[in-house]
Amino acid sequence: MDLTLYKTLLEVAKWQNFTKASEKLGYAQSSVTSQIQKLEIEYGVEIFERIDKKMRPTPAGDILLRYAAKILKLYEESKINVAGQTTGSFMIGTHETTLFSYMLPPFLGAFKKCFPNITITINELLENDTSRALKAGECDLGFIVDKELSDPDLIYRTIQEEEFVIVAAPDHPLAAKSAIVPEDLNGAEILMSISGGRCRKLFETMLRKHNVQYTLTYEINNYETIKKCAMHGLGLCLLPKTTVTTETQNGQLAILPLNYPNFKLNVQLCYHAKRQLSVPLTNFIQLMCETTPHERLSLGQSSTIQPL
Repeated sequence: MDLTLYKTLLEVAKWQNFTKASEKLGYAQSSVTSQIQKLEIEYGVEIFERIDKKMRPTPAGDILLRYAAKILKLYEESKINVAGQTTGSFMIGTHETTLFSYMLPPFLGAFKKCFPNITITINELLENDTSRALKAGECDLGFIVDKELSDPDLIYRTIQEEEFVIVAAPDHPLAAKSAIVPEDLNGAEILMSISGGRCRKLFETMLRKHNVQYTLTYEINNYETIKKCAMHGLGLCLLPKTTVTTETQNGQLAILPLNYPNFKLNVQLCYHAKRQLSVPLTNFIQLMCETTPHERLSLGQSSTIQPL
């Protein structure tokens, strides 16, 4: 089987359009159509169907797409491990894209100096979908924020402990107090992330435990948007401390002085326990998991990180 056919298959699925896929691949549209037809003949199924002017995979097409992604990843992995190449790519899947955007750039800077020809793709996943994506081979690494987890098929490596804090606009009445307790949140307007997230579960557990009655003003699936709403006085919210450091230091947001045990979760990388890791991927994991907080301050500014 020609691997080009699988690449074309994934590109058509990505754009849901033969013409767009052909432009991105640099092929004539007739060539893309011919390649998909070859796959349909090979597997004896219809791979795409036209719905609302878009080419969407059939149920059989969805299955083939997952296999195509695995086959191409194995091919890239074989080039790196067999030929000792330092080119290729790997994919990180995460639901916590906002928090990751704060943490990742320094690591990428240091990693890029050692492996300039490795491409890293970050794929946003649905809540609680990281384990499934790793086991299905849809991503090489997973990035999660949760309590310590255990799965016989996966390896979890803790990067750091993340504290979550309640923040509000500086002129919020509770920000002026020297200390508050959960009951002080009675009647408050609160901003929440979309239902199901670990951050929201932490907050709701505390509110329920202390019978706090509140108004849910907005549900937003993006920490940055929640933060902006809080800055404009639309309510208070619980956010990772890492994401509000700048705003609390320059006075745009205030951390409410809550007298309550700290909200803390572990920031973790995870990967398949039986996956043979490439040299670049091994180095990336080591960089993220074994770099001390002090060393992180200089990441991307020096070339002290050396490949294994």
